[in-house]
Amino acid sequence: MLKAKEQGLIIMSKFHKFPAPRHQLPTRRLAENRQFTTPEGHTVHLSVGYDPDEQDRPREVFYSGGFRSGSQLEFQVQDSCILFSLLLQYGLRPDEISKSLSRVELPDGSNACASLIGRIAEELVAQ
Repeated sequence: MLKAKEQGLIIMSKFHKFPAPRHQLPTRRLAENRQFTTPEGHTVHLSVGYDPDEQDRPREVFYSGGFRSGSQLEFQVQDSCILFSLLLQYGLRPDEISKSLSRVELPDGSNACASLIGRIAEELVAQ
């Protein structure tokens, strides 16, 4: 059996034992409330927190309303916001997250977010 290198395979590096440092936010920071409407007609309310040192850079996002309280969809949106916040605090920019998410082609040939998660990412890109 040939070794991976001899077969021309790319060998992935090992995982780091520790991730890069997480950007810590101060207790008080600028936040902005936003809302958008989904294609299904739901109005989603978000609160976006910004880095005080880079006031145009979002570092956290919180879901604050739009779906039935206690519903599975509400929990999915809340968890998505937590994951977005972690990605932002570890240094990813909203456009880097957004471009990696699924898209669908519309009848007019344009592309749109394929999911609510993508729509939240798109909202973070729009300032």
